[in-house]
Amino acid sequence: MHQEQRLNDALAGRYVIMRQLGAGGMATVYLAQDIKHDREVAIKVLHPELAAALGGDRFLTEIKTTARLQHPHILPLLDSGDAGGLLFYVMPFVAGETLRDRLERERQLPIDDAVRIAGEIADALGAAHAQGIIHRDVKPENILLQGGHALVADFGIALAVQQAGGARMTQTGLSLGTPQYMSPEQALGEKTIDARADIYALGAVTYEMLAGEPPFTGPSVQAIIARVMSEEPRGLASQRKSIPPGVEYAVMRALEKLPADRIGTTAEFVAAMRSDAPLTSMRSAAIPVQRRRARTNAALIALTVASIALATWALTRPSHAPASAMFDAAFPDSEPLTLAMSSGGTGFGAAKNNFAIAPDEQFIVYTAQHNDSTTLWYRSLVDASAHAIPGTGGGNAPRISPDGSRLAFVAGNRTLVVPITGGEPRLLMEGVPPASLLWVSNARLMALDNDGFNLAWLDPEVGVVEKVPLPSKARCVVVQAIIDAGQLVCGFNEAASIVDLKTGAVWPLRLRASDGSVGAAVSGTAFRLIGEYMVYAAFDGSLRAARYDHVAHLIDRPVSLGISVVRDPVGVAHLDVSANGTLGFVPASAEAGGRMVVLHEGGTPAPLPIERAVFNRFDLSRDRRNLAAVVTTPDGEELRIYDLRNGRQQTWLRAASIGAPLWSPSGDRMLVRVVNGDRGAFVMGSPGTSSALDTLMQSDRVAPVLDAVDFFSDTLVLVRNSSFGAYRIDPSKRPLRVDTLSNDAIFTVLSPDAKHLAWHSDVTNQLVVGSFPPAGKRQVIAAGGVEPMWLSNTELLYRSNVTWYKARLDGSGELTAAPALWARDTRFLDTRGWSNRPSWDGGIIYSQSGVPADARYVRFVPDFAARVKAAVDAAKRN
Repeated sequence: MHQEQRLNDALAGRYVIMRQLGAGGMATVYLAQDIKHDREVAIKVLHPELAAALGGDRFLTEIKTTARLQHPHILPLLDSGDAGGLLFYVMPFVAGETLRDRLERERQLPIDDAVRIAGEIADALGAAHAQGIIHRDVKPENILLQGGHALVADFGIALAVQQAGGARMTQTGLSLGTPQYMSPEQALGEKTIDARADIYALGAVTYEMLAGEPPFTGPSVQAIIARVMSEEPRGLASQRKSIPPGVEYAVMRALEKLPADRIGTTAEFVAAMRSDAPLTSMRSAAIPVQRRRARTNAALIALTVASIALATWALTRPSHAPASAMFDAAFPDSEPLTLAMSSGGTGFGAAKNNFAIAPDEQFIVYTAQHNDSTTLWYRSLVDASAHAIPGTGGGNAPRISPDGSRLAFVAGNRTLVVPITGGEPRLLMEGVPPASLLWVSNARLMALDNDGFNLAWLDPEVGVVEKVPLPSKARCVVVQAIIDAGQLVCGFNEAASIVDLKTGAVWPLRLRASDGSVGAAVSGTAFRLIGEYMVYAAFDGSLRAARYDHVAHLIDRPVSLGISVVRDPVGVAHLDVSANGTLGFVPASAEAGGRMVVLHEGGTPAPLPIERAVFNRFDLSRDRRNLAAVVTTPDGEELRIYDLRNGRQQTWLRAASIGAPLWSPSGDRMLVRVVNGDRGAFVMGSPGTSSALDTLMQSDRVAPVLDAVDFFSDTLVLVRNSSFGAYRIDPSKRPLRVDTLSNDAIFTVLSPDAKHLAWHSDVTNQLVVGSFPPAGKRQVIAAGGVEPMWLSNTELLYRSNVTWYKARLDGSGELTAAPALWARDTRFLDTRGWSNRPSWDGGIIYSQSGVPADARYVRFVPDFAARVKAAVDAAKRN
């Protein structure tokens, strides 16, 4: 039987083999579909003669050591096994090219590209070396390029083969390592190989990227090895005079014959490449560890083997002014940065950027998640050490005081402060968690409330000092204070405004038209004023900047900064800028937008047959035919109707902001909130028909009064307002009557028999069930539970972060047993308003992120302010 068919048969139910991608000295590579996780993967199958020599059990035992490697520049091992005698291992499928492909196309790479790629390879190798894993087969074929950046593949595979095969390897006729990149000690067959063998290979690969060929070539393996053992490589500068001396020194030191004469670590290799010292002086001196000037902090580039998480590389550098290098700071494998929203389920999530850079740039604080809880972690930028901060359980949205001594954060419905070293937290404020939290001095914090209409001044020693409303027509959920001017840069719903706290003036941020007049509103999020420049994240996550006129409150034509950040559907852009001007951000993935999925109890998410997009709010008709979804676009929001049976779609409404759409039980009408400019309306209409919208209520505030939460029947609808009050209306009657149900209820839903209400209490942060109409009887179901959904009169589904639980109740609304796990999805997207809705067949629908729910590293850009100025000024000259 053909190997591909054998593999398909053996892996049936787990993977589907799609096609062969290629073959190498040890394995054949296939593209496959991972059925369980609905993703493409690459499966490498060892050649049969090699597998026979190794034996399956031993090989699989040895390869497990590589599975623990997780790093931004390492292609992870996902799975391995024995499929009917075929030994295989599984890796993510990368749709880019290998470094070999690029070298064959270009022969020599631009110096800056070669240095950057070498730095990324070095960081990957350093991470493995710190765990005692040596690659042993570093070569261009094992370096994948995704978006131009390096991913090192096949980590430890050569070691696994050697350890498993032992003496039997000689019977296969195969050698471990590739002669052009093989260190002399490998060529001699020494049994003990350490990290310096990888450093040699790294030097050889870097040499080839710069010179266009490896340091040693020849007509045969024996000829190449003979040259490796007896000759010195030709100098790089003699072949390419533009190569910096530090780069040549690093490469030539890595290629020393004796391991003891080589650069000792990959971190030292990168540091040497970055040095501008003359080659002659460097040969007689220790490798200098470069130090940044004070504003970027010398500690940020202290490179040691222990700093497996700190990668550095050079960016493109103009000859007249070298640019500061970007670098990555990774997190412990078991404690990545969570990008998920908090489980509070309220507000706009603007405070949920879950990392912060210390003002002195010595460390960052970030949120790590364990199941349904979180903890704040301290991650040093000096030595890459990391630890949990005591007293921060359940915390997110960390904010570091200007002197770096204290940490403010949000946990549930509480705002707290704790020493940066940890301890017993002090309660500052309780109630709805703030939409934005900001230190304005060591003795004062600003907290914007969740609806964006009020702010509270907090003293870190005593708590709330004063609560004041924002000026009329101002709405602010993302804030950066302009202390000297007594002004705020406020962001809300992809727009920004300047709010003067002294005079009450509000100026929408607009573009300056070509004739100097006032142009269109600026669309984006994470607005920050850096000197005389306004920086923000556009709809697609790209960072843009423009000169800001403080008098006219206009910006000139924005320019792209060439940086893309992760941002979620509610407008959170995962970035921070230190007091000294260093930008830290989570780089955006190539896979944009989310996908709508359906999930059932204990199952795995299944995608709905519609496009990928940034879905904010959605609802499925009860006949399961039509999905209404609010999609964010560069020009605002659209309410799209998807027919799930024939694949057709239509755009029904367009507006600056569209609230939660809700189908009537019959599926022929819909309630929705619409906002344009400073006017909003709560309307009812029939998609797919020419009938006019029926306006139930209007408002001249930025947010309209009502939002539908349960379209129970033609005469009974549950609604809420921006202050989280719960009400009932009868949409068939005029004038519209609004009856109060509760003043602290969010996500209020009525049981199918209309006997019980379930809601999330805004005051106590609890999921509550009570009788309907409200009669005072309440049963607490769970602390922190949000978005309740009745599966039946006695079964209530609710969410806690990325996990769903099912509670069973008796006829009186009392719990009959502790809530049980229903399902979990770490890629769940917590969107504005309802984040999951019924699928009307016992399941739920929601938007699933196109990227993982956490980040393994943060990328840093020192001298960000200088980069902004250079980009804007260059665009102006052109």
